[in-house]
Amino acid sequence: MKTLTKIALIITVIFFSTGCNHQSMAFDGFKNIEVYDIENGAAKIKWSTPNWQTKGIIYFGESPSKLERYTGYSLYNYYHETSLSGLQKKKTYYFKIVAIDRLENSKESFLQSFSTKNMKKDDIIKPQFKEQKILQVINNAVAISWATNEETKAVIYYGDEEDNLNKTVKVKSFQKGHELLIYKLKSGTKYYLKIVAIDKSGNKTNGKRFIFNTNDYKGSGPNLLISDIKPLSHDEELIFSRKVIINFKTNLIAKSVIQYGVASEKYKYKKTVSKSRELKHQITLTRLEPDTTYYYKITASDSFNKKKKIISGMTFTTGSLKKRISSGSLVRGSGYKVYFISGNNKLWIKSASVFNKLGYKWDWIQTIDNVYLNEYKEGKSIESSKIHPDGTLIKYSHSRTVYLIENKKKRPFSSAESFVEKGYSWNRIMTVSKNEKYKTGKYL
Repeated sequence: MKTLTKIALIITVIFFSTGCNHQSMAFDGFKNIEVYDIENGAAKIKWSTPNWQTKGIIYFGESPSKLERYTGYSLYNYYHETSLSGLQKKKTYYFKIVAIDRLENSKESFLQSFSTKNMKKDDIIKPQFKEQKILQVINNAVAISWATNEETKAVIYYGDEEDNLNKTVKVKSFQKGHELLIYKLKSGTKYYLKIVAIDKSGNKTNGKRFIFNTNDYKGSGPNLLISDIKPLSHDEELIFSRKVIINFKTNLIAKSVIQYGVASEKYKYKKTVSKSRELKHQITLTRLEPDTTYYYKITASDSFNKKKKIISGMTFTTGSLKKRISSGSLVRGSGYKVYFISGNNKLWIKSASVFNKLGYKWDWIQTIDNVYLNEYKEGKSIESSKIHPDGTLIKYSHSRTVYLIENKKKRPFSSAESFVEKGYSWNRIMTVSKNEKYKTGKYL
């Protein structure tokens, strides 16, 4: 093998196997997946990713098409072990493992299954409360929420006498997280309340006892209000070039959505802000365009009275990119991925083979801070070498004309002066085959 070829191969291997001490995705599969010690409504599961340090999530359920339960393993390691709980006897459970590396790349295992037909004992382990709280109290109702470590139903006991919780509400659906509104309370009254969680095997756990007072006024309660909306103008702590953090409050617990777009009263996008009932609401909108004014509208739905409140006409303007990188640049951050900068987008070049076939040079790659790299929107990955992406400078071997690829067309430069004035470099011009064809656009 010639010396230059060896050097090129070594560079290729280094480029796609390292990256500022981070791992690559050289992941050849999960190893030694095993389910064992199936007893007492639980099962242990272990697996390994021998050449790839990962954390993991195990999704499981009783149907291969509905893996609605999950548990996590949050330590980065090669070898993993955790437990699945809340299992019932004489059932078949399906599961898959999702491994996630330090760069947030992920890979799934094949769907697998195990049976609890021979489970040694029935589930005798009581569920545990992870959270219990009163969300809000008004004059005639209370909103509560709770979460358990496994799927449970519940019975809520309450009353206006401490030793006589003579009223009940049953929650029949099995879930890990619950929210409940209790109506027809007396205004200006002290109440006592207790949640009892019940798992699928009938094990019960008593929650803590709450004491609360309803407000002392008649009527159906106050109207829903939205307040403290931020940002309403320039705010460096909330507005960035590609994202914005929007906060607001409601005086009654509510679920909320936001609609936004780049034209007044024309809201192209819609996002859920609060899936659960909240008094304080926050959402981060991402993948925004820099230097752009966005218009947005908030819709909140009052949980108590089933009424909506809408506020529209707010705006924010995204900031400029913190560090403008020339279109056509090859860059990498702290990870192993190399990107081609195309306008405001970063395009991941997926293999060393494509990188070489496109004619790029390894010493063209700039290492930049992730803060700047993250300012660019993730565009479509480059997987083919048949054509060059927007932002590339090209010429054909039989001609001196230099073109810029823009919107998949080749735009010729009107003169050398025009080329220099626009800040392009002569040593970044790619000589391409005559078989690489583009429609011709307007002169630059």
